[in-house]
Amino acid sequence: MSIAELLTAGAFLILAAAHSALGEADILKPLFSAEWTITTTPRWATERILRFAWHLTSVTWVALALIALDVPALPVIGAMMLVSAAIIFVMLRGHLAWPIFLVGGLAAFHAHTPLPGPLLQAGAAVAVLALAAAAILHVWWAFGGTWGLDAALPVDPDSTSEFSPGPALTLLVAGLLVIGAGVVGWVMAGAPTLVRWMAISAAAIFAIRAIGDTKVAGFTKTVRGTTFAEADDRFFTPLCVFLALGTTGALLL
Repeated sequence: MSIAELLTAGAFLILAAAHSALGEADILKPLFSAEWTITTTPRWATERILRFAWHLTSVTWVALALIALDVPALPVIGAMMLVSAAIIFVMLRGHLAWPIFLVGGLAAFHAHTPLPGPLLQAGAAVAVLALAAAAILHVWWAFGGTWGLDAALPVDPDSTSEFSPGPALTLLVAGLLVIGAGVVGWVMAGAPTLVRWMAISAAAIFAIRAIGDTKVAGFTKTVRGTTFAEADDRFFTPLCVFLALGTTGALLL
């Protein structure tokens, strides 16, 4: 390892540390303590976006330092993207960036060394269990259960009537969730081509649901502040992301 490589890596590490430490002390904290207003994104979300965007630059510089030291690039890029995904997920999981970082990070590791079978199996198994649990919850709702129901129903402020699915529609959703769990489990066990195409379609549906309808659901929703919107950011949309990844993991086995 040459002196030039060490100097390059050292410069990146010093920049990363100074950028995060001084940025917090001299820019972010004074900015967040000052009076200012915005008209679109809520202030609390804007503050979190500014904070993780600032520190992700430091994470990137640390990754560049490792690459300068001849650490294989793809694993470093994968780790940098996964760390970035984790930071955003913790700070603002309703933001679309974390699943993109997550997919990119996993793809980088898979491109360097294919992801191990047990990891893919674990992801697929979690997807099966989550789909089965969601199906059971829908059956419970269909027969009169109320726990979590208010948070599960989207609210459209432009609509004159509230959406209230009856028992038949709720049982239909439960049946589709059972089919989804069965498809993913079958693919894990070695399914024929038709079933694999069904799994591909399911992964696409989960991904589209996570992206949203630009109004009441998903990363692109514009209706905020409702019970459903908060539950969607915390639970439903992230769950759809992980269901899409778990189903994809089953297909990669």
